[in-house]
Amino acid sequence: MGCKSSSSSLYCCPDRKYVQDKVCNPWNGSGAAANDVVVYSNNINRNIVGTGYLQYNTGPANITLEILDSAGTALETFILSPGQSTSFTSRRFTSIQVAIPATAGDYQGEFCITTRYPVA
Repeated sequence: MGCKSSSSSLYCCPDRKYVQDKVCNPWNGSGAAANDVVVYSNNINRNIVGTGYLQYNTGPANITLEILDSAGTALETFILSPGQSTSFTSRRFTSIQVAIPATAGDYQGEFCITTRYPVA
């Protein structure tokens, strides 16, 4: 139990239990037409924290990593060129996707995330 103090007393509150999961997967897509590749979807709850990276190995043009909220609005965006990678830490997101431009060719990389969320 965690304890807190006030000017008049010391009181305790219950510890929160958290689950931590790590997922790593390759991703790929084709740029014949602009499209989005969803690399992670939060089907657990809204109160999630994720730390991870996206590696962009090969492709003919820049891509965009987008971390989205429940309304589909980008909370964070990262633009990557072939051979680059980026790391992130974000919270309260519902999905993470790679936006591939309409530049013909194959796009490939790796996505890895460690999520943490409280257990009720």
